[in-house]
Amino acid sequence: MNMKHSFQKTLPHLGAIVLFLVIVIVYFYPAFEGKVLQQSDITQFEGMSKELIDYGKPSGWTGSMFSGMPSYHITGYSTGYDFIAAFKGHVLGALQSETAAPILILLLASYILFLVMGAPVWLSILGAIATAFSSYNIIIIVAGHVTKAWALAFVPLIIAGMLLVFRRKYWVGLIIFSFALALEIVSNHLQIAYYAALFCAILYIGFLVFCFKEKTYKHLGVTTGIFSLSILLAVGANLSNLYTNYESSQESLRGKAELTPKEGTKNVSTGLDKDYAFQWSYGKGETLSLLIPNVMGGNSGGELSSDSHLYKELKSQGAQVGKTIQSYTYWGEKPFTAGPVYFGAIVCFLFLFAFFIVSGSNKWWLLGVSVFFIFLAWGKNLAWFNDFLFYHLPYYSKFRTPETALVIPAFTFPMLAVMAIKELLSKELKTEKLKKSLYLSAGITGGICFILWIIPGMFFNFQSSFDAQYGLPDWYYDALIKDRKALLQADALRSLIFIVLSAALIFLYIKAKDPKKVLGYVAAGLVLLVLCDMWQIDKRYLNTSNFVSQKANKEVFQKTVADNEILQDPALSYRVLNLNNPFQEARTSYYHKSIGGYHAAKLRRYQDLIDNRLMKETASIISVLTNNPTAENVMNALENSPSLNMLNTKYIIYDPGQAPIFNPYADGNAWFVDSYRFVNNPDEEMAALETLNPLKEAVLDKKFAENLQNLPITPDSTAHIAMTSYAPNAAEYKSSSQKEGLVVFSEVYYEHGWKAFVDEKQVPISRADWTLRAIVVPAGEHQIKFVFDPEEVRTCGTITTIMSGILMLLVIGGLIYFIYRKIK
Repeated sequence: MNMKHSFQKTLPHLGAIVLFLVIVIVYFYPAFEGKVLQQSDITQFEGMSKELIDYGKPSGWTGSMFSGMPSYHITGYSTGYDFIAAFKGHVLGALQSETAAPILILLLASYILFLVMGAPVWLSILGAIATAFSSYNIIIIVAGHVTKAWALAFVPLIIAGMLLVFRRKYWVGLIIFSFALALEIVSNHLQIAYYAALFCAILYIGFLVFCFKEKTYKHLGVTTGIFSLSILLAVGANLSNLYTNYESSQESLRGKAELTPKEGTKNVSTGLDKDYAFQWSYGKGETLSLLIPNVMGGNSGGELSSDSHLYKELKSQGAQVGKTIQSYTYWGEKPFTAGPVYFGAIVCFLFLFAFFIVSGSNKWWLLGVSVFFIFLAWGKNLAWFNDFLFYHLPYYSKFRTPETALVIPAFTFPMLAVMAIKELLSKELKTEKLKKSLYLSAGITGGICFILWIIPGMFFNFQSSFDAQYGLPDWYYDALIKDRKALLQADALRSLIFIVLSAALIFLYIKAKDPKKVLGYVAAGLVLLVLCDMWQIDKRYLNTSNFVSQKANKEVFQKTVADNEILQDPALSYRVLNLNNPFQEARTSYYHKSIGGYHAAKLRRYQDLIDNRLMKETASIISVLTNNPTAENVMNALENSPSLNMLNTKYIIYDPGQAPIFNPYADGNAWFVDSYRFVNNPDEEMAALETLNPLKEAVLDKKFAENLQNLPITPDSTAHIAMTSYAPNAAEYKSSSQKEGLVVFSEVYYEHGWKAFVDEKQVPISRADWTLRAIVVPAGEHQIKFVFDPEEVRTCGTITTIMSGILMLLVIGGLIYFIYRKIK
């Protein structure tokens, strides 16, 4: 009888899971037919990870991008076994991990959160759909930001665990919070994890205030202890991942700059450059997209129908157009965008409804969280607030793209919406108050939509500061402005309709003599309306047209004429410069060791080299090639590119459809120098590159003087060194010289893990010529070997194995105990 009762209680939840599966499969059905999304970031990942995948063994270093960099942010690296990562990869990632799986997990995690909040099954389903199908979650999948999507999927479960602990469900709260936090961290998107931590901190502060007010100090102590233990378990289970992130961040763009800031810089960040970090700041007016998606025109390459003003104008000008056209419909403050952040008209209406009918302080804490993160999303558009945080909030300067902060209100808005409906169902409020609250909340949100539908020109001019760069003729621009206005009006009317329909259903429930009789219709109607609302907008950005066959997707990496010729070179290692946007593409890395690449966490010293040397040399080569080039002036340009040459740039791709340019001035894999000199600081070191001949002289920071111990150098014309073996994490050389000398290697210096051996004896590595490696080599013939073996990572890997194993045992044990209690 008990088992039958348990099954009856479980059945609605099984139904919810089946519903979520159906929704996800229908939405992503091309993926289940074997098609794939052409996701830009996934394509870049395939390029940057190809060398590591082909190598087939764990490697913490890759030579395929930016002349060499840690692989921690590409394929990850751990010397232990991570049970949490294995669970995420093999269990949670089984269902289309790069498309459908993160959305399915987000649906389930959100459903659990709303159940913990005390919402009935149907309302938890509504809240889960509203949360998971917020437009940003879909847009990032299209872009290939899969780690971000996975990180977002576990946030509701973290909050659910916190709420359970707050309510004295200590053991189950500890298990859920620990496990969800571990999954959050292993997803390896630290910006989302950082925002989630801020969210949790604000909720904990609210709980702290409550405990002091109620004088429940024991409960506070137990709760704090549980959270501390949970964080210890989750961090320990991810220590290897966290340590490599921390270590590499000190050397990457997110670390402190070494060069003296430009004149006029008032504050110096310990992380990213502020202008770079705040580039994608959400506009204040653009925040209305939470309610009206096309308030700023949608995405940068918006589609316009044959009924649009621009379409008709193009036709009248004699242009050949298809059924639709694409143009610059977005007119917000960002350089470009893939689409708006839309929470849903119904969700926004219910969010406001909550403040009129929900009692208690929780709504104010959630409002505070919402406002705080919206302020963060405004970035440079709220300078007094965000500049202060950028320079003073720990680690905040490590992250870019402020608009990402809207992911947290994307949780709090549905949470308050669910609280509003839950309060409505409680029957504790008088009908008149409910009706008045309904009129006010629907009137405000619907009124905004109505005004923007009728007179949008009163508030917006539909012009962007970026419009000038497009060089549009007046007739084109005038038509485009009219279409931007029409897009806003259409979506304002659309949102107004959804608000009216949902408010009408709630009004039906309030006015019913027997609310129970109409609850089923109201519940089904609200769920269906929310699903339709979110589904329609999401389909603008992810639909069947985004999917292609796997064969078509792989065509991105089809070998070009240039690729085929370069790959005939039998040399073990050399580098290639692709002149087509070299430092923002990873396709070259698919087949070659690239001078450039695509990564937001490249080494800062290499970025400094790009900014101060490589861009200039690359621009000089391009200038020659585009102005009636001759063999002589091309060779002169190559000879006068010492920084590219010291990086062993052997081939240059100018046109992929033609043979590459062979660079006879590339310095090779390693060489003995005739002399060396020390400089006092990074500024002097960079300045020295202006006149340096890397084949003759090496420049080193004075902190490496001890490694050379006043080494006397006499030029040795017989000295020779050659590479004999190459792997991403190891390289071997054979040297021959009559005298002891200093050898510079065309490999990127990175102090955390690289070890050098001469005839199996370890020797110190110095940094030469800003970013290369150098070691002292004795006279005679020697075997030299470089190995990437970070000892600290190995130690962290062992701890990760132990702690992730303990956490998995805790989760399995808790699950077994829960099932045992249910069937007992």
